[in-house]
Amino acid sequence: MPADETSSAPFLPQLIAQSFALLMDDLVQHLVDSGYDDLRPTHCLNVFRFMDCGGTRPTTLARRAGMTPQAMGELVGYLERHDYVRRVPDATDGRGRVVVYADRGTQAAEVATKYFADLESRWVDALGNDRLADVKSALAQIAGGACDADNGVDGAGGARGRAGTSKAPAS
Repeated sequence: MPADETSSAPFLPQLIAQSFALLMDDLVQHLVDSGYDDLRPTHCLNVFRFMDCGGTRPTTLARRAGMTPQAMGELVGYLERHDYVRRVPDATDGRGRVVVYADRGTQAAEVATKYFADLESRWVDALGNDRLADVKSALAQIAGGACDADNGVDGAGGARGRAGTSKAPAS
């Protein structure tokens, strides 16, 4: 490819960021349209996508989201007041508390999970199964360096045992 063509083509990280922004905008709009109009993008981006299925300490959520514990406490407090999450005693350490999904949060997670399945079906229609499988495989390989227990990201770019892989808004 000539040098002038490469300078106008976006870099892969830019395309990934743009795709993620579109996905998040569409997800939040879908949740709003489905009756969850009190959710904001920051709830999906900074709380739901970092929650473990068995519950997550607020300080862990803050670290994963790159936020202060105080800022995370405000987000969790808002979500708790709107019945998306609850804070319950940590079963592994009775002195601490973990954030878990409340009924409304579980329902929103189911809406999000269906949205992601429908989105992937649309991508199969647009790209074909083989091309989409190649994209997923390539992104999983790229994300492979991020596979550690601390951030909980698996090789598929999803949350390992957390939101996004089954019943929680992955955001």
